[in-house]
Amino acid sequence: MSIDAWLAEHASRDTLGPQAERVAQVLVRAPQFASYSSAREIAERAGVNVSTVVRTAQQLGFEGWPQLREELRALYLASVSSGDISLGPAAADPAAQMLRQDANNVVALATSDNLAAIRATARAIKAARRTLIISSGSGAGPAHILGYLGAIAGHDIRLSLGSSTTQAVDVARLEEGDCLITINIWRLTRTLRGLTRLARDRGATVSVLTDLRTSPLAGDADHLILTPIEATHAGPSLTGVVAAIQAILSELADDDAIRASGRIQQMWQDLDLMDDQP
Repeated sequence: MSIDAWLAEHASRDTLGPQAERVAQVLVRAPQFASYSSAREIAERAGVNVSTVVRTAQQLGFEGWPQLREELRALYLASVSSGDISLGPAAADPAAQMLRQDANNVVALATSDNLAAIRATARAIKAARRTLIISSGSGAGPAHILGYLGAIAGHDIRLSLGSSTTQAVDVARLEEGDCLITINIWRLTRTLRGLTRLARDRGATVSVLTDLRTSPLAGDADHLILTPIEATHAGPSLTGVVAAIQAILSELADDDAIRASGRIQQMWQDLDLMDDQP
């Protein structure tokens, strides 16, 4: 059972206030962290006070945070064991733990809904006159990967990662049949939310990569790809997001892409851009 479904069994997310919803988002986005954290650590991650964490647990039908954490931990451990992931002997060092978590993230990414959305996103890029990628913060890294490798494959893919005003100009150029890809990780900015809606209103096909099923961006998305970002450190992991990008690129890899890539590599050769390798 997903964390979203588990929360829905206890209370409707619509009944939670803004502060409690931030606590719920921590549970959904970082179940491993939440399974072993104190109420104070959850409060710090959510940007609320400790009493809000306790009240949220009570709104969800628990006596307090320790009782919620105990059930969440059991659910999380069951989900990990069902993945049947083996990366050798269990290690206590942070690097091995993070690699193990990233393996879980990639497994969690490979749902039938995500695979369908990934294929549909690739079809939208192929059909579009132009594809625009917008993001901010941590999402800029995966956006660069898709923009760069997608362009080498022969598609008109452009990045818009600058100021809000510049992004607005880029989105305003989109037309019916164009494609917008929004990559949002962790907190959602008002700019991304507004520009995603504007692109939808202009007739563009909208694909959204986000870590939260209840993201406000979902309502404007033709295709929604949910990318796990669970990490063993304080920040999000980008491995699941990059894996989704790589899956989109694999769907773009056809004969036309091979020919386009060959032309680019020949141009690099003609311009003597690459160092000679032994």
